[in-house]
Amino acid sequence: MIASEQSLKIERKSKMRKIIAAACLMAAMTLCVGCSSAKDGSKDTTKATTETKMKVQSKYKVPKITAAKKTDQLADAQKGETIVTMKVKGYGEMQFKFFMKKAPLAVKNFVTLASNGYFDGQIFHRVINDFMIQSGDPTGTGTGGESIWGEDFDNEVCEELLPLRGSLCMANSGADTNGSQFFIVQAKADTAKKGLEEGNVELTKKQQALFLDQGGYPSLTGSYTVFGQMINGYDVLDKISGCKTQDNGSGEVSQPVKKVVIEKMTVSNAE
Repeated sequence: MIASEQSLKIERKSKMRKIIAAACLMAAMTLCVGCSSAKDGSKDTTKATTETKMKVQSKYKVPKITAAKKTDQLADAQKGETIVTMKVKGYGEMQFKFFMKKAPLAVKNFVTLASNGYFDGQIFHRVINDFMIQSGDPTGTGTGGESIWGEDFDNEVCEELLPLRGSLCMANSGADTNGSQFFIVQAKADTAKKGLEEGNVELTKKQQALFLDQGGYPSLTGSYTVFGQMINGYDVLDKISGCKTQDNGSGEVSQPVKKVVIEKMTVSNAE
């Protein structure tokens, strides 16, 4: 299983709003899926009231986002729903669908940033094979980034969305500290199986079966917002994850030796 130093927690310095992509995964290992108040199904998320109090910065133009009628993490994108194509220089393209009904804040934030060219030219500053690839920091150092509201926004966690292989998730420094950094889970079924055997997270039989079939990282469940899922480009994800890496300066071998650059993100509708 991935060691604690390969976590996805990030820290922020209060005034500079900096993000440092490193911390301990142990806290995530003690959390269960469905820890939000959405568990009873009466509400998909508790964030609707929060969003009404948040104002998008004027420099960002919010695009129209079309949600799927149903939330099915591994289903194909439905005709007309919003998708994003991420073109990575020298590697190819990855496409994602989104879960607007379950994670409206994270989806609105990511799709708006993508449509405004925020991620274009950014690098994957943190890559760990059999775990994930991380980006979303315009400084390329793991110490930057902001949401469209200019402030942190809340986690959106539900039982239906898991950190499966290919899932698009928000990186954070603890509950409700999301900005612009995101990660894509790359771990395959064998890694997921090892995680399940360790028994560090409580999952239903159905959820365990999904990890065993799709792959992913079970111990991240409940601690990070899952707001999208890859629909094309798993070969590109694996190529990026397998790139040569070096010490990132803090003892973790996760910095690509040769920069992995997001050339462009394009927002469109599934056909």
